[in-house]
This record gives sequence, structure tokens and C-alpha cells, in this order.
Amino acid sequence: MKKLLLSALGLLALTLAGCSNNALTTNKTDYHPTALTAVIKGDAKTKTVHYRINNGATQTVNVKSGTYFFQVPASTKTQTVKVSAGTTHKTVTVHRVKALGNYRKLAAKYNQMTIASHLPAKVQKQLQAAQKNQATTQKKLTALAKTNPTAAAAAAQKQQAAAKQLQAKMATAKKQAKDELLPTSTSAGVKNLVATKDVTIRGNVQNGQLMGLALITPTKQMKTTAGKKQFGTTFALLGTSLDAKPKYVIKKFEKVLKDAKKKSTSTTTKTIYSNAVRFNTGFSTDHLYIYMTK
Repeated sequence: MKKLLLSALGLLALTLAGCSNNALTTNKTDYHPTALTAVIKGDAKTKTVHYRINNGATQTVNVKSGTYFFQVPASTKTQTVKVSAGTTHKTVTVHRVKALGNYRKLAAKYNQMTIASHLPAKVQKQLQAAQKNQATTQKKLTALAKTNPTAAAAAAQKQQAAAKQLQAKMATAKKQAKDELLPTSTSAGVKNLVATKDVTIRGNVQNGQLMGLALITPTKQMKTTAGKKQFGTTFALLGTSLDAKPKYVIKKFEKVLKDAKKKSTSTTTKTIYSNAVRFNTGFSTDHLYIYMTK
């Protein structure tokens, strides 16, 4: 009887141990972010799963049909994520990735070009010429002032009047572009930075660094002239801001788009590379996604 009892207790202990091991699983122990985040998935026998990133605040996610998932924003530092379900714990690692660059600088560069895109073509050329020849023009005025002060003063006055006109036109363009501009600063995390009917720009910012961008557009907007134009302009400006080659990327993207039309339900991601920047394209039944990362 004693032997039978010990045997039963041993079997019960093994069964409980097995239940404990299966109470929480993760599909990996090491994750490499794709797009803006790393997606942590697994199974759990509890109603909720808790997790902490680098010993930060505890966050909770619901378990549905025995499965859970949550996203960890990509960072320039390796992150340790502790996952808990009841008394069972797992630890996984999310590896670091390269940043696209300083967020403030990239936002300023993008915004400047976006505002300029709302200027007439003739005014854009005038602005580019003024910026390019600024130093040379100033040198000429300085030299002229030594030989003919009156002519130099008249030239300077004319230059100031032209500059004021350009500033006024830039102010008008800025008002027209206000809904398309990136915020000059933003808190850490993944969030929509721009949202219009034609495009959404989603970004992941960590410690002042832009980790990744997503350009999202409804497929129905791609069937309109205005929608296609806005998408193409935004795509080109974002690519230029990241020092990629927009013409090359757009040419490759057009091929990806043609292939996708042949398979309207395809969600396969295609990757385009340009100057160390990855452009991952993906499709759903109602949206087009382009992720920009390094």
C-alpha cells in the first residue's frame, strides 16, 4: 500500500510538472524585429499574460483560444522581455537594430521638402537657386559695396524684396501642407505621425532615434488620381529624407505593385534595397504597406 501511494504521488508530481511547463510557451527565445516591432507569440493556459520589457512597467495581454501575442518596438539596444502566466515565467530576447537616424533632423528635412512641394514649379526653382547661390551672392554684394556703395545698396534692397516674396509664398505653402507634416518632436513608441484620407505615416521613435517608418494607404485611394499623386509624393519625400534613391525605389515598387495585382489577395512581403535602407512592401485586401528600416 505504501509503495502504491508513493508511486501515485510520483505520477502526480510528474503530471503537475508537465502542466506547469505547458502553462506558458513562446514560439522563440530570440527575436529579430521586422518592420517596426518584434511580435512575441505563444500559448498559455491562463486568461491573461503579463510581460515586462527591460524591467519596465508590467503590461497585460489577453489570451484568446489558448494563444497570445504582443509587440515589442524595435530599439538600438537589445531588450530582455519577461513573460508570465500565473506562476510560470519565460524570458526572451529582442535583438537591437540600426536606427534610420535622428528623428528631429529627419522630420525637419522631410517637412522642408513637403512644404516646398506645395510651391509652384517656378517658385521651387527660384528657392533652390536662392539657396544654392546665397554665399556667392553675398560675396558679390560685399565686393560691389567697396567700389559702388549705391549700386550695392540697390541690389541688396532688391534681394531683400525677393526674399520677402519667397517667405510669403513659403508661409502659404506651409498652411497648405500642415496636415502632411511630421511633428517636430514625439514621445517614444509606435504611433501615427501623419494621418490623412490618402496616407498614414506611422513611426517608431526610441530615445530620439527613428527606428522605422510605415507608409500606409487604402487601396481604394490608389485608384484615384489624387490618391495616387499623394502616395507617390509622400513615398518620394520619405525616401529622399532617408537618403535613398526615390526613382530607383519607385521603379522597383511599380513592378511589385503589378505582381500584387495579379494576386489580389496576396499578403507576401517584398523587399527593395536602396542606400542601406530596406523598403518592405506588403498588401492586405484593403491597404498597402511600405515599411522603411535599416
